[in-house]
Amino acid sequence: MALQKCWSRASSLLTATATIGCLALLGMLQFSPAAAGELANPNRIADERFLDPDGFVAPANEPAAGWAGAWVTSKILPPLNVSSSVDSAIRDVQIQGTGNRNNPLRRRLSEPLTENEVFVGFRLLYEPSSTGGNAVDPEFFVFWLDRTEGSDRAVHSAGVPNIGLHQADRGPHRGKNVFMVRFGSSQTAWSGAEVVPGTTYRVLARLAKSKPGERNDFDQLDLWVDPQPGDFTTPLASIQHQVGVHQVNWLGFSTGVKTEPTDNIRVGDLVLSRSWDDARTFLMEDQPVEDAANAAMVWNKPVNFRKDIFPILEERCFGCHAEEFPDSGYRLDVRDELLGYSTGEPLVVPGSSRRSKLIDVLTTSNASERMPPGEPPLEEEEIAKLRAWIDQGFEWDDELLPTPEVKSSHWAFQPIKRPAVPEPIDRSRYRNPIDAFIQAELHEQGLSPAERANSETLVRRVYLDVLGLPPSLAERDEFLQDQADDAYEKLVEQVLASPHYGERMARHWLDLVRWGESQGFQHDIPRPFAWRYRDYVINSFNADKPYSVFLKEQLAGDELDGGDESLVATGFLAAARISGNQMDKEIQRAEVMFDITDTTASSVLGLTMECAQCHNHKFEPITQRDYYRFLAFFSKGQLTNLKLKETAEVTPEAIKEWYSPGAYNFYLSEARKLKIKPADYPTHTWGYYSPATGRDDVEVLPVVNRSPLPFSPQFLERQEGRIFVRGNPNEPGLRVEPGWPTVLGTVPSELEPTPRQALAGWLAAKENPLTARVWVNRLWQYHFGRGLVSTPSNFGTHGSEPSHPALLDWLASELMASNWSTKHIQRLILTSHTYQQSHLASSEGLQVDPDNQLLWRWQPRRLEAEAMHDSLLVSTDELNRQVGGPSVPPRAIETRKRRTLYFSQRRSELPDVMTMFDGPDGVRSCACRDVSTVGLQPLYLLNNPFVVQRAKQLADLVSAEQDSPGGQIEAVFLRTLGRKPTAVELARAQEQLVDADANAEVDPQRLVQFCHAMFNLNEYVYIP
Repeated sequence: MALQKCWSRASSLLTATATIGCLALLGMLQFSPAAAGELANPNRIADERFLDPDGFVAPANEPAAGWAGAWVTSKILPPLNVSSSVDSAIRDVQIQGTGNRNNPLRRRLSEPLTENEVFVGFRLLYEPSSTGGNAVDPEFFVFWLDRTEGSDRAVHSAGVPNIGLHQADRGPHRGKNVFMVRFGSSQTAWSGAEVVPGTTYRVLARLAKSKPGERNDFDQLDLWVDPQPGDFTTPLASIQHQVGVHQVNWLGFSTGVKTEPTDNIRVGDLVLSRSWDDARTFLMEDQPVEDAANAAMVWNKPVNFRKDIFPILEERCFGCHAEEFPDSGYRLDVRDELLGYSTGEPLVVPGSSRRSKLIDVLTTSNASERMPPGEPPLEEEEIAKLRAWIDQGFEWDDELLPTPEVKSSHWAFQPIKRPAVPEPIDRSRYRNPIDAFIQAELHEQGLSPAERANSETLVRRVYLDVLGLPPSLAERDEFLQDQADDAYEKLVEQVLASPHYGERMARHWLDLVRWGESQGFQHDIPRPFAWRYRDYVINSFNADKPYSVFLKEQLAGDELDGGDESLVATGFLAAARISGNQMDKEIQRAEVMFDITDTTASSVLGLTMECAQCHNHKFEPITQRDYYRFLAFFSKGQLTNLKLKETAEVTPEAIKEWYSPGAYNFYLSEARKLKIKPADYPTHTWGYYSPATGRDDVEVLPVVNRSPLPFSPQFLERQEGRIFVRGNPNEPGLRVEPGWPTVLGTVPSELEPTPRQALAGWLAAKENPLTARVWVNRLWQYHFGRGLVSTPSNFGTHGSEPSHPALLDWLASELMASNWSTKHIQRLILTSHTYQQSHLASSEGLQVDPDNQLLWRWQPRRLEAEAMHDSLLVSTDELNRQVGGPSVPPRAIETRKRRTLYFSQRRSELPDVMTMFDGPDGVRSCACRDVSTVGLQPLYLLNNPFVVQRAKQLADLVSAEQDSPGGQIEAVFLRTLGRKPTAVELARAQEQLVDADANAEVDPQRLVQFCHAMFNLNEYVYIP
């Protein structure tokens, strides 16, 4: 006991002032609750019994005594918080091996530990993978104390105090698992205590400095197992005079290579103390002991909520903490809010007032933080009642303060009901029910629809709109020469059956899903096989795959028995970017999950949920809990390379051709750092996979990135939905189960067969008010340039109202009734008179509806960047019409002459035409492209070598076809504008091409300039 006497003497050297201050503080604690974070025992440095059944979150009354922040868990394989094997009133940490180094649990002390002596203890139960016969399952498990946290795989070994169990390599117990202490593998002291599987032990150690002083090393370790009161002088193992650390900031548990995935180790009751007796007493008690100082006045009677608690809350709290939008942001009039259901941060922990933030803010000694602000503190009896209320189970009166029902009268959240089709007002301009709805709205405003456009205009409109390509001369002539009554309907069927239809629709969809072929962020390393998802989308639209199936494959393809195709479909989720600069893996992973959640909600449901990452949505009936429940659908999966079985292999030489030399060389250099050889990879795709719910036959391949997100099946299987307090991934709050926003319907208790498949099923359910509305609105937007709801990804309360609500619901119900056929809805739109109208304006229409919201005429709109580029190649008969396949690198754009859709989409090297003409950046979902008009755009069309070369090609083409100036001019008009020139246009063109007194051939250079000028006409770059 000599060491304890030394400590007692050192303690007695406190100054008189300090002693009086401490006594005064202790006197105060006898009459008022202890301030948050204080320990009544002066010898105690820190302790943890892992009482919170919700995991390793920071206690509600942070900062807890002795600790700085919450426990940090490993991203490789985190531990589990489970019921204790000792007593149901306390908890255990269950740690499993990984077959490699792992630091599953660690935490920082509030102040550096530099004292000359400290005692550390914990409870331990070892359960190996197999205990049959006399065989020993080699083990390694330690508790370490270090200056730094280290990473998930950090080796807290050389010079770092370790206390734990290991297989002895010498001595009488060689080959057995025994308790030991060490400062490194060659500096180990083996005890004679063998570890018996299934037995609970109390492990206690003394860490000390042989030379006192802050800058001197901890160089001594003593070990006891199940220590008794008189054991202090007889440790089971000791090691002295080692090179160690001089201060301790972090501590934690670590497993090693010999800890197998099937091995279980349970720990609990962690304590750090300046006193051996204090640490031993804490360890040997199975029940947690409440601090006596935490109960100034005890209310021993049963608490009645209506009589004892409600009056206190109503009088002292509800002024700022009640109703739908409380001044403070916290509601105390709803039970679920007190439990942290929205924020993830509980204000009350039922059964433990000591750990309830509500009590902390009412009793803190800091007047500026104490509630209620600017008023006298609550009476001691009121505090006692509130404590008793929580400790007795947190009784609530649902009749007095019912939980608010989450519902909304907003139009988009109401069920879809098929409206009756209005009686057509003008039968001559009626083709299908769409026209009846449009005419009804026009009639109310005293307007009439415009006349039908001429055939030359319609054939060009349909081709550019549906295919993103102008019609060839043969396609144009075929339609114009067809005199049948159903000629236009046949034209619509022709374009819907074209393989180029899928390309056009795919570009719209890829905008929505922020698709790109690289990791994004600063390094933007390529994803060589991300193009497979682009081809999946093309093929799906060409096959008119039901939209419900299309969504299901993209949201849960790794769980479906759909072969390679369903795996490729997960590229929807995998299109998220991954930061190679983010070293904090929790934040890195959270950013990906946020991206997936936000994009899925906006693209499929038309909801902007991003605001709810950090707090309840300020405008929508969506809580923070709703957000993280939706995120939980995706929490068990990860973006990665997935091996394919049925798809043809692509050679390494081909991969090299898909990117610029700089991008490919950078990709290879990063691969070498990770000791990865992409050339040796089997055929694969970039996708999303969950080992917990996905198919068993999926093989995952390593990912090339500056700092890849680790792929660990065990880690992913253990992932649970949690609310991030204030959106901070390093501050996880309450656990949540997967679910959609409450305002959209009740979530079943069982999501079968898997949560993501259940999500896909709900998206296509008739009860879902959004999915069908959002999709038909997007289809309307793709054909008219503006949706019936002009905010296509925001159907919320701050989005636009629908211009034709009945038509929107009729189209949505029609989509569901037609087996979610996208082409069926487009066929209705394209064959309607509304779509076939002339663009000519009327004075009445311009006066009543200048923005054409009611669609009384056709509204011309500018082509997208891709359609501009592709139209040039169609005009010159140069377009390579191959569908699908690997992307074209920038250096091959001129030679391969493929559609812009197939250009390499590395996010930091997007094609020039896309950056110039408002193409999406691949960073965020793009629901509607901007249409800017800036000086660089005409300069691009005037000076870009690709455009200039197309003008030369067109001049050569028409020169070979026509000899006369008039014939050449007409040929240019037909190939660019799809019509013949007017007399005025022909005359002006001839003035430019031929001198007034000459009948000679056209000057070739002038013809090139004329062709170039035609490419720059508004009529050429607009859908007429």
